[in-house]
Amino acid sequence: MTAIRDALRAILDFLGAGNLVLGIVLLIATPFVDRFLIRRKRISYRVHYNSKIGLGPEKLLDDDPARRLGQLSSVSRLLDRMSIVVIRIRNTGGYDIAPDDFDKPLTFTFGKRVVWNARISEAGSDEIREKLRSGLRFFRHEDATEQPEDRDNLGVVREKLSQRMIRWIGGQPPAAREPEAEPRWHGVRLESLALRRNQKFKLVVVLEEPADNPTGETSKEIVATGKLGDNGIIKDEKSQRRFTLTRLTGALALTLTTFLVIGLVFASPPTDSSVACASGTLDLKGSSVFMPTMRSIADDYMAACSGARIIPVPTGSIDGVRAVAALPGDKAESLAALSDGRQGGDANGLHAEQLAIVVYHVVVNSSVGVDSISTDALQKIYDGRYQDWQQIRGGDSLPIRIVGRGQESGTRELFEKRVLGTGEDGLSSNECLTKDRNPAARTIRCERDSNSEVVAKISSIPGAIGYADAPSVTEARKSNALNAVSLNGKTFDTGGGVASDYPFWTVEYLYTKGEAGKDGLLGSFVTYLHTNPKALLHLKDAGYLPCITPDRAPLELCNNR
Repeated sequence: MTAIRDALRAILDFLGAGNLVLGIVLLIATPFVDRFLIRRKRISYRVHYNSKIGLGPEKLLDDDPARRLGQLSSVSRLLDRMSIVVIRIRNTGGYDIAPDDFDKPLTFTFGKRVVWNARISEAGSDEIREKLRSGLRFFRHEDATEQPEDRDNLGVVREKLSQRMIRWIGGQPPAAREPEAEPRWHGVRLESLALRRNQKFKLVVVLEEPADNPTGETSKEIVATGKLGDNGIIKDEKSQRRFTLTRLTGALALTLTTFLVIGLVFASPPTDSSVACASGTLDLKGSSVFMPTMRSIADDYMAACSGARIIPVPTGSIDGVRAVAALPGDKAESLAALSDGRQGGDANGLHAEQLAIVVYHVVVNSSVGVDSISTDALQKIYDGRYQDWQQIRGGDSLPIRIVGRGQESGTRELFEKRVLGTGEDGLSSNECLTKDRNPAARTIRCERDSNSEVVAKISSIPGAIGYADAPSVTEARKSNALNAVSLNGKTFDTGGGVASDYPFWTVEYLYTKGEAGKDGLLGSFVTYLHTNPKALLHLKDAGYLPCITPDRAPLELCNNR
């Protein structure tokens, strides 16, 4: 049972409950989308009656030979081969249907039987019935490939019917009754057919079975042809297909629903004995760079500890640490802050926990065409001495445009302290194209609220330059719209320590108001961050280097910052 539960849990985690619910909704909606959007024009027909008229010799004659008149006997033999077909036709789609909606008109053929007469019934009004009657056409060839001149209207059919009946009742010999030039109609075509939504009518057709039918039984064959444009369909309502779109999507939706219910009921997450759970509510504020990873770790903790509620809110490193410092003593366990780098030591009763190494990059738009830049050149760019890339690399002129972070950003503070050596200029631009905010400024410089927004802006503006954390840069580089440049020819090598004095990296800290107690939610979560394998794996997958090694030892490199 445990193995089955674990398997269900693994499948449910892989697919995701939200994805399953979305799949169920889409499957249920598919037949409606097909009916009302994709194949919204539909004509349905149903054969209500298909049998002999019921007046054979045994009905018209009795056993008295004297009453077996020639004329009556002739009529009885004719009626014994006659049959009636009643077909209901209706618009079952979501839209009215006009004659020009048909690529091929709706046509009915009846095997070897030939048409004697036809009528429109239950059309709703005399006007509609007359319009439908005027569109009836009868064709003379079994393969329905006749030319227009070979199609007759209802008036011609009725006229020929009268002539035939007169000859039959008059007892004329067969050769005279059915001249070779006499038309024989093999099907009915509904030309100029127009039906409003849900409108219906009945087509009644009188047919004659061939005289050479060896069985004497009425054939039942009826074939409907025609084609609606715009993916419309013409459907026999009596046709029962084993696999239909509604049945298929319904079965799949039922299967997914059953699996979802079983997964949620029987595959509830097992208790993780390695997690020392605590209940309560904890707010996490601070670094917008690190918060997405922290959110994933918090979700795992809450999945294992149902009484815990952890709320991540990206506010910027400096604002987050200030919020923790301002906490009163009785609220110390309610808030923690993430900071890109150390913030003011242990002032205001703050306690810092090292989490992971965060590497940053200076990035430029791919139009710049440089792979390395010196810190001296960066200083000249940011103080306005270099305003065009031509001053650095030669070649064509290309204005330098700076995309930065706001003053609350820990990333900006790290860049100013470790790379630039001084503060950045103020805002001069909204969109980093011109000095539209401050024409007298030395540089074209705009700001964005997060590192992901910074790299997105740099990717879209020729000549742009800025900085961001390694995970944000890695994602943005997939589009080949920007380059991460080395600083003084140096990069950070996680396998070789500080790696050639690369300056642009820091340690992510978790700040609390004093050291967290071991029994509360804050202390439990801090322990989880340092020791739980899933938490450490989240850090590595995001591109960070945990400050705790796999053998639970502190990473010495973290003590350098």
